[in-house]
Amino acid sequence: MIPPAPEVAVTYVRVRYKDTDTMQVVYYGNYLTYFEVARVEFLRQHDRPISEVNTKLHMPVAEAHVKYLRPARLDDLLEVRCWISDKKRASFRFDYEVRNEDQELLASGFTRHACLDPATGRMIAIPDWLQSVMTVYNPDSVR
Repeated sequence: MIPPAPEVAVTYVRVRYKDTDTMQVVYYGNYLTYFEVARVEFLRQHDRPISEVNTKLHMPVAEAHVKYLRPARLDDLLEVRCWISDKKRASFRFDYEVRNEDQELLASGFTRHACLDPATGRMIAIPDWLQSVMTVYNPDSVR
């Protein structure tokens, strides 16, 4: 197992019955929910709870991608890693890896987010208070 870098947030999700299909395999759309759990934990682990972030900034998903490699199954304990992989003036990208307890990579993907002013709904630059926790991380450079 490769330990995560400080820029990588790690959280765990137990696959619930409601997350699975009739074959007890995680329904494909639920990986986006696991990604959301991971990015909320990324913010929390960087002292930016989503309850506070949401009052200052809205971060809608502008793009999402999931690559499915192996199935996750009912009652599996999943490790979900999340990091910032790209940052522009008014948008940024979270990357994700979902692994099982044997550290097998089950899925990977990303979400790109825009930064919107909650009062106006208009796009704004990434605020300084958020920039401070957004170190771009490239996992390939440390392997």
